[in-house]
Amino acid sequence: MYNNLFYTTHNDEYVNRWLLSKTKFEAFNSEPATFSQTVNLTEEYVQIEYPVRKEFLEKRKNQKKVPSEIKFDQIYFPFENPRVEFSAFIQTPHTLSTFAKTYIVVDDPEKVPFQIMTCGGVEIWVNNAHQVSYTPYTRNLPSAEIIHLSLEKGENEIIVYFDELAERDVNYYFSLQYKGTKPLQGFIPVRYSTAKITEVEQLLDNMFLEKDLFTDGFINIQLANMLMNDYDYLYVKVNQNELLNPVFVEQEINESNTGIKPSQFTVNIDDQLDKNRISIGHIEEFGVRGITHFDIGLKVDDGLIIYRRFVVTINNANEDELQVSDILVKRKKEVLDFLSEIPVKDFNRGIARTALYGEVDEKTKDLIRSGFRVIEEKGDCADFRLAPILAYAIKYKSLIPEDLMTEIKDLALNFRYWIDEPGNDVMWYFSENHAFLFHVSQYFAGYLYSENSFVVSDRSGEEQYQMGKERLEEWFDIFFKYGFSEWNSTTYLPIDLIGFLSLYEAAPDQQIRDLSKKALDFTFEILAANLYGKTMSSTYGRVYEHDLKAMELGEVSNLAFIAWKKGNLNRSIRSTVLFCLSDYEPPNFDHYLEIEDEKAVLTEYVQGIKKVYTYSFKTNYYACASAINFNTFKKGHQQHLMNVSLGKDNTQFWMNNPGERVYSGENRPSFWAGNGVCPNIRQYKNCMLIEYRLDEAIVPFIHAYIPFWKLDEIVDKDKWFFARKNNSYLAFYFHNGYKYQKEKAIAYREVRSYGDRNLVVVRCSSKEEIGSFQAFQNRILSSVVSEEKQEEWSYQDFQHGSFKMTKDGNLMLNGKGVLYEGDYELSSTIERL
Repeated sequence: MYNNLFYTTHNDEYVNRWLLSKTKFEAFNSEPATFSQTVNLTEEYVQIEYPVRKEFLEKRKNQKKVPSEIKFDQIYFPFENPRVEFSAFIQTPHTLSTFAKTYIVVDDPEKVPFQIMTCGGVEIWVNNAHQVSYTPYTRNLPSAEIIHLSLEKGENEIIVYFDELAERDVNYYFSLQYKGTKPLQGFIPVRYSTAKITEVEQLLDNMFLEKDLFTDGFINIQLANMLMNDYDYLYVKVNQNELLNPVFVEQEINESNTGIKPSQFTVNIDDQLDKNRISIGHIEEFGVRGITHFDIGLKVDDGLIIYRRFVVTINNANEDELQVSDILVKRKKEVLDFLSEIPVKDFNRGIARTALYGEVDEKTKDLIRSGFRVIEEKGDCADFRLAPILAYAIKYKSLIPEDLMTEIKDLALNFRYWIDEPGNDVMWYFSENHAFLFHVSQYFAGYLYSENSFVVSDRSGEEQYQMGKERLEEWFDIFFKYGFSEWNSTTYLPIDLIGFLSLYEAAPDQQIRDLSKKALDFTFEILAANLYGKTMSSTYGRVYEHDLKAMELGEVSNLAFIAWKKGNLNRSIRSTVLFCLSDYEPPNFDHYLEIEDEKAVLTEYVQGIKKVYTYSFKTNYYACASAINFNTFKKGHQQHLMNVSLGKDNTQFWMNNPGERVYSGENRPSFWAGNGVCPNIRQYKNCMLIEYRLDEAIVPFIHAYIPFWKLDEIVDKDKWFFARKNNSYLAFYFHNGYKYQKEKAIAYREVRSYGDRNLVVVRCSSKEEIGSFQAFQNRILSSVVSEEKQEEWSYQDFQHGSFKMTKDGNLMLNGKGVLYEGDYELSSTIERL
């Protein structure tokens, strides 16, 4: 027996009750081909059509999809997502296809208007008659079109087929937005109680995790004023999405499995003392570390459990405590000993063990081989693995057994090193870090196997070596002229360091080693200039949500711990092991790292061919940084444009216009990382003036990330938001006002402000500068923010004087223009507070 789960859709709302088929997931093999494309010299998203996509589109044209004998045995539960979406990350080319079905009821025959949106292709049938074919296939860039569905009087069956070719990250979705004026009625037939479904959805929708990073204790889920009296169990799945990015999600090895929860388990709600605060387990009970996806479910009836996804980071900080020497050489050895024994199956551990033990035993072989599969499959990010493995083969050739050397040789001879060699993979070649590591790999492979013929290119090893060397020299020429295009990236600087350190240790040419040494000095200076509170606190050319929310686990923090004892030891080891193995020592950067209480360090510099201007002001109490006037009022990508950090324990704040509505989605830009629309930012020391214009934004608000659980005091006064962490102070002003988010999965994480145009002031201070937190509030509240005339506004600051943002977006202070005169060389000055 079926019950109808009814819904009503109003103008500009989305039809989002659907029955689904199982998503079909198939490898796509195409003819190997070469193609030509220049490397992207910026941090922006670029659209590049691979030969595999051309072949997919040709085959797709000739395919006739018929929705017959389709099992619609899944119910879609969207929560905050207006789209039917299964975006993912897949390292090799695969096709994804899904059928969706709903019913719409109308009183009379009519043509009903909708806007269809997708990045792939969509076919629509109404009452078994094909009515719409919309196939933009714009790969990760949404395309939209107004359509009209011809509906008959009464019930109308709507079936949608959507598909796409996944090439690495894939935005796989469609949305159907209603454009009519009168409310639209619809339903889906289900075999369960519709009242119970609605209740479970509301319960799950109002759950939230207590914080985003758990370093000890229990992982608790809270409910916003709702009780769980009618439910016996909470159903939990851990990292069960096979399409998560493997670069970001790593499972720890636990050979005994003692005390570790299975990947699926239940929590008895009756055992909880507080049914509004449910513990799903102690962090030591989960065999994971780093970003973790929890699917939390409640049972509606036998056969139906509704799940909602929560994303969190786990890090058992107690396990990574290590007393280390004040001498860098000894510190490297101590950290290397520690990393060689961590329970992670990673080839870098094998490299560490080889260096430490002077031999390659069977366990070390297995660890080294753990990096082979992605290389063999030519999966995306294979270059991150091949370059250091080839450097390992050069440096430790005398220690590596013949069978393992033969396997490494096979990897090298069968790999594709650039797009001028025929292939059907979707490895990403075109960003700064990937291009570099492909060139490093080609250079090493050609040198190692100079007498051999390479299978994919049909070149000799000597040719590969010379070509790799030339490409590296060209890459370094651009790099030393413009710096990093993916500026300050806490994600990708460690990836670049894989290449720099591999070349420094294993390059056969002194000239290349010298270039890598120069690049290492420059990179470590950027790390030092932006280091605050044991992590980076800056603006970033590319970033991901988990980087921002859990900077302690980033590799930059690890490198800083080793280089200066200023970071946070963790288990990110891609470039860390290489740093520990090398004899490289960074220059003295104490002027960035050692700050007197009454002083600040102001650092300004330009990076990238787009001349991105980084401005950083840090004291012993806070750090604030921004990208000045970057891409103003234009569509953004993964750029992180402003950041504030209070205290020394990574209490980070930032502001953005979300690029999607899903709280922890897979799109770029996402809800927390990057910007749908970029603002105009101007900074002077500890004060920022920011303007957003969201006329064409996908999400019509801006928000600030606020880690409530880390703060000592929060005050809400008029349009000002105040926060205190120990003796560090922060104030946000929102011209349009703001509201706390106290419900749903993002409860107690953000303040949100709506409006097409929003003016924001960000102000940092400390007890050292102004005295008490109350005194800071009083002085701020005596300040005035005003719009003097159209598109001009001002802020009267209690310390610096009168700021004015002019119509053309420039910043004036006390009648004089604030100048930004930095260039490609880092420049820092010591300022008195």
